[in-house]
Amino acid sequence: MKLNRMKRLTSLLMLVAPLLPCAGLSLHAQESAKTAPDRWRPKDGTYAAPGPEFGARCGEYGDTQIDWNSKFISGGEEGCKISRLSDAVPGSIKLDVVCESADREGRPYKEIILLKKIDEKTIFIRETQDGKFKRPGGRMAYCPDELQRLYSESNKKS
Repeated sequence: MKLNRMKRLTSLLMLVAPLLPCAGLSLHAQESAKTAPDRWRPKDGTYAAPGPEFGARCGEYGDTQIDWNSKFISGGEEGCKISRLSDAVPGSIKLDVVCESADREGRPYKEIILLKKIDEKTIFIRETQDGKFKRPGGRMAYCPDELQRLYSESNKKS
């Protein structure tokens, strides 16, 4: 009886032994993913739609403002608190947000915002409206540093 158990144990070990290095690699790969360097995030600040009115739009504090320290993103009369950030594919993030808007009488509502890197100063932004992607989204370029300072100083005063 002990001989049969010994044979089964030996057979099992012979089957499992070749798989042990794979298990080690898998654990190492998972650990590497957890300790991966910082992922892409758009810069803090003001963004505006590129085009002939870009400078004027930036001067009026842009179309979108991102503040990672406060976990806040806004545009127009809508301000959203970032409740969750997910890295989608490299150079792309998904934000689960809770927003407030003047036209909703202060009642918070949930939306999703997708941000994708186009280049170092330009992002593509798309957001849900009433929980659905109804609008196509668009490009936003980082406003010049001098206008970023004006916006930052204006926020400090208010």
